[in-house]
Amino acid sequence: MDPPGGQDAKAGIRDVRIRGPRLLLRALQPGEIEEEWQAMVTADPMVIAELPEEASFKARLRRSGHLEDGWLDLAIDLDGVSVGRIQTFVPPGRALPPGTFDVGIGLREDARGKGYGREALALLTDWLFEHAAAGAVEASTDPANAAMRTVFRKAGWMPAGSLTELGREWVMYRVTRQEWEAWGRQRKPPGPC
Repeated sequence: MDPPGGQDAKAGIRDVRIRGPRLLLRALQPGEIEEEWQAMVTADPMVIAELPEEASFKARLRRSGHLEDGWLDLAIDLDGVSVGRIQTFVPPGRALPPGTFDVGIGLREDARGKGYGREALALLTDWLFEHAAAGAVEASTDPANAAMRTVFRKAGWMPAGSLTELGREWVMYRVTRQEWEAWGRQRKPPGPC
């Protein structure tokens, strides 16, 4: 169920489900939480700066599907099976301007290279602007992560400089509401003449 437009995201939005052409972004099911933890434990160091504390990570995922205080975790579902996770989060030690959301995404290895990451990113980006009063959506990636940088570009995000966080240098990508609106006009088919 999607919330009515204009609802204040800071107050919380519950039961987030976002459907796309191939994917459904939905709350994680209880059995998927351990899978997500194992994905974090075995993640490539290029995509994760540090391993979170297990109990708090799992507690956060039990609240998935609910946007609260800038945090939202969703399974990336393909035909009833989770192939990864997409999230918004508040970076440690860095305050975000009002209306700004940071995004992270992780796909299972066998789901990569098929356009699912781009579709999931586009779905969540659209939802944040349409339902969560986003003014900007941003994410960082390792400079060597060419696949993720391509996903950002194909979803209409622009490079926005670099950031040093957790002792590493990251490349920032971002899309503002104005850019998103312009991008949406470009990717939607024209109406009847």
